[in-house]
Amino acid sequence: SLQDLVEFCGSNQKYVSRVLNEDFGKSFNQLLNEHRISVAKQRFLDTDNYGHLTIEAIVRELGFKSRSTFSKTFKKITGLSPSEFQRLATDKDYRDTQEQESHQDLE
Repeated sequence: SLQDLVEFCGSNQKYVSRVLNEDFGKSFNQLLNEHRISVAKQRFLDTDNYGHLTIEAIVRELGFKSRSTFSKTFKKITGLSPSEFQRLATDKDYRDTQEQESHQDLE
């Protein structure tokens, strides 16, 4: 949570929020949601380790309050619904491209 980050930094919420907005051009919630969606994409692509999980299980693991919130956020960030992305994740060429992009996002 933002409060956890504030406490970790030993600062106050107003300052941390301002730094995030100035340095990243995004709010804490936007950054958090982008990270969560990045993790969700990785899990959809890693069918060997996460293929047994339902979308609902991934939603719960990533801390979204509901599947509808997750779906709206996922589509806003990726342009695809979670089901569409999951379906495409079974295509090896698409999966390879996404995995390369995910690794670049983490660098």
